[in-house]
Amino acid sequence: MKLVDSAETKLLSKALDVYTLRQKLTAANIANLDTPGYTAKEVSFEDKLKSAMSNNANAADVNPEIVDSGEKPQIEGQLLEMSDTQIRAQLVSRVLREKFDQLRTAISGTPR
Repeated sequence: MKLVDSAETKLLSKALDVYTLRQKLTAANIANLDTPGYTAKEVSFEDKLKSAMSNNANAADVNPEIVDSGEKPQIEGQLLEMSDTQIRAQLVSRVLREKFDQLRTAISGTPR
């Protein structure tokens, strides 16, 4: 069904998956702060998404990639990354909730 399974909804859903992955990797980076030889892992997604959108490619086909930063994780940077990711996830969740609230209103005829 195109109302629920639209390209925009798929992209927002994928974004939530990416942010979940990013939170897991950030938590792993924090857990391994003192592990000798450990290098921080990151999720590459937004740049690939921008590139796909500028080339008129299907944005829903863009997948995240885990990359090794080659650097030792620093607690300040990891905590900032975690906060940023949390804010982004909340924003995407809010947008999805609004979309489904609008759909529910259209179906039932009464606002939430």
